[in-house]
Amino acid sequence: MPARKLSPEQIRRRIDAKTLPFKTTGDVPELKGTIGHDRAIRAIRFGLANKMKGFNIFLLGDPGSGKTSILRRILEERAKGEPTPPDWIYVHNFEDDNSPMAHQLPAGQGAQFTKDMASFVEDLKRIIPKLQEGDRYQQLGQVIEDRFRKREFSALNKLRRIGKKNELSVEMVSGELVIQVMRDGQILDQDEFEELSAESRKKYENRVRGIQDEIGDFLRAQRKLEREKQEKIKQLEHEQILKTTEDLVQDLKTKYDRVPGLGGWLDQVWKHIPEAFREYQRSQEEAEQIALQPYDGPVTHQQPEFHQFRVNLFVNNKCCKGAPIVFENSPSLRNLNGCIEYQEQYGILYTDYTLIRAGAMHRANGGYLVIQVNDLLKNPFAWDTLKKSLRNKEIRIEELDQDPRMRMTVSPKPAPIPLQTKVILIGSLEAYYFLLNYDEDFTRLFKVKAEFDDVLPTTTANIRKFAGFIRKLVREDGLLPFDASAIARIVEESMRGAEHQKKLSVRFIHFISLVSESNFWAIQSQSRQVGASHVRKAVRERNFRTGKLEYEMYEQIGEGSILLATKDEVVGQINGIAVYDMGDHAFGIPSRITARTYVGRSGILNIDREVRLSGQIHNKASLILVGLIGGLYAQKKPLSLSASICFEQMYGGIDGDSASIAELYALLSSLSGLPIRQGICVTGSLNQRGEVQPIGGVNEKIEGVYRIFKEKGLTGDQGVVIPAQNAVNLMLDEEVVEAVRKGRFHVYSVRRMDDGLPILFGQKASEVHRLVRRRLKQLNTALED
Repeated sequence: MPARKLSPEQIRRRIDAKTLPFKTTGDVPELKGTIGHDRAIRAIRFGLANKMKGFNIFLLGDPGSGKTSILRRILEERAKGEPTPPDWIYVHNFEDDNSPMAHQLPAGQGAQFTKDMASFVEDLKRIIPKLQEGDRYQQLGQVIEDRFRKREFSALNKLRRIGKKNELSVEMVSGELVIQVMRDGQILDQDEFEELSAESRKKYENRVRGIQDEIGDFLRAQRKLEREKQEKIKQLEHEQILKTTEDLVQDLKTKYDRVPGLGGWLDQVWKHIPEAFREYQRSQEEAEQIALQPYDGPVTHQQPEFHQFRVNLFVNNKCCKGAPIVFENSPSLRNLNGCIEYQEQYGILYTDYTLIRAGAMHRANGGYLVIQVNDLLKNPFAWDTLKKSLRNKEIRIEELDQDPRMRMTVSPKPAPIPLQTKVILIGSLEAYYFLLNYDEDFTRLFKVKAEFDDVLPTTTANIRKFAGFIRKLVREDGLLPFDASAIARIVEESMRGAEHQKKLSVRFIHFISLVSESNFWAIQSQSRQVGASHVRKAVRERNFRTGKLEYEMYEQIGEGSILLATKDEVVGQINGIAVYDMGDHAFGIPSRITARTYVGRSGILNIDREVRLSGQIHNKASLILVGLIGGLYAQKKPLSLSASICFEQMYGGIDGDSASIAELYALLSSLSGLPIRQGICVTGSLNQRGEVQPIGGVNEKIEGVYRIFKEKGLTGDQGVVIPAQNAVNLMLDEEVVEAVRKGRFHVYSVRRMDDGLPILFGQKASEVHRLVRRRLKQLNTALED
């Protein structure tokens, strides 16, 4: 097919506001569901419903496509009908201090149990002192005291009798054994003893030494009796405390009798009440002593009172209605898997089971955990731990890093908690295939791929949904109503974003911004509703705000710093088109491409490739060009020439294959000697058969050429040659469309390389090829001579 000159209707599809079944957004019901993404939504629902191991979900799509909002809505709808997961607590392990025990309770009972145990401790502090001060307790204690006092008195009488035989008085004074000398039945004081002769004193001293064994036996017996008495008193205290507190513990066991394992732990609590209370009393006494007299000795960590009875409410689902949904925005190892915190006292770190903190996996247990994969992969330990937890279906808190400061206590090793949660990762296509290819666990753990659409068909139903979505934004953000012309203009911008006349872009982040900006300009113009003019204003202002580099390059071309011819004809020189994508703004700039041919055998040399300024795709296109030239002109004889092709004044990296047709035309011009019209810019990719292939950024390329040519002066003969397949991608600016309508600018489409030769060279393709073959023959002859 020959080249076609595209009409104004072909280079921009218009949505006629008069054909829309509404006048303003007030006539349209709010959008309740979603716009498109049926495939992704079905995949999400499948993954959520499948409870088998490994059917976690990877959500992928372009940023701003609304995938997170849609996922949130689906999760909220599903979660509210699911059971609320249990609470989790950690309690002291009386058999192993460093291995705290985990218990699950029905949702809401964890907080109640924590409160009940705190009240239980307060009851102990109130009841036990009353028990110790009671008459019955005092009487039983007195009985023990009397019994042991009699035994001690009997032993003392025995020692007294032995002393009396040796004229010695043996008595207990203030708990101390006192031995004194007797004469004639009277006890001698110190002065009287000193008045005795040395011989008499020696005699009494020998008598005291003579009963040392009996004295030792008495002292040992006394200490033994004291130990037995304290043990009996302790046993009495133990029995009475257990007897007094038995009902308190039994009430708790009855209240939580349906919680597996908790009754056994409460039995252990009951057995340890006496010991815990004695520790409490000692700490109270030490505190009183320190208050009276400052202590300068070594500092030790003071455990909280009754610390063994405290409850760590690890996961509290009291306020959760249905299954929990957790969006973890900072998935570090600590935030994801939980951690063990430390407290500092006097410069020393300590911890216990009450300082174990839950992570996102614990909070999402029994529900759904959503993580951005890019954030997760920045924390490799977190990614590995997540995979390990999903494989083993349990969450185990482990410390990977050792704190450099001295620790006073050994880190607890909490019991693992069973994991039953659905994990949804959100990421890009690149992230998905990176994990798919380089992580062998990925396919086993994330078996559901939910891929969001980039575009939707431009149907009446979808346009109506767009209007319903705008109606929703109007209500939520308090915007002005949008009339049909504004909605039609926004739909056209969506088609431009999709780069297709029959498709709509679903990158809602840009869509929402355009709606807000259009509303702003409508308010500035004191309009009561948003119209098409306000949308056009918003688009122009946005391009102006983000187009600093574009206008700087236009200025450089206008003042001649960048050489570019827009008129006349030149041999071996053509205008290609480069696209600069800055992320928030893309624009096209014409770029001069030159070719020189001469006698030699070095073949076609791409200067940009040789100096390594080109990327792999551009290099591939250059080699394809060599194959195409060989297929055209070297079927009977070898191709004998030397040629160089270069992008002039391009000092950065060059990539892409959209300039391959322009490079070919420049080369053919140099060989044939036919000049190329400089008012025609060319873009398109070629294959080895000479077929023109579609390229990207076609709208930005044409608009960039138009602006430059307009700045330098439109002649009515200027335009752009594009691949025919790109015609459906055209959604050109209205100014360009108007210039085409008036014949001041032209857009041509071609399917084969030969289609563009008459436009650029003013000659039939057969004539161009004849001149090229003649020149190649001349070059070959020159080499033979």
